[in-house]
Amino acid sequence: QNWFFDQIGVDNITIDFDSTVITRYGDQQGSAKGYNPNKRGRNSHHPLIAFVGQTRMVANAWLRPGNTADSSSCKAFMQETF
Repeated sequence: QNWFFDQIGVDNITIDFDSTVITRYGDQQGSAKGYNPNKRGRNSHHPLIAFVGQTRMVANAWLRPGNTADSSSCKAFMQETF
């Protein structure tokens, strides 16, 4: 990991954590009905994503079912990311 950040000239990093809703059409594995502001009642996924703030590169991501609460498994996700 240090080698990677040395190559792009970043001394310190900021990790940004976010979740989003991905609407699914059809019967995708792991999708479920949950909070979906754009297509209510549709199956979706609710991924957690960690970005390196300085580069906007993805550091980690978990694809979760659409019926997963925002804070569900956040602690484990952060521990895995760091």
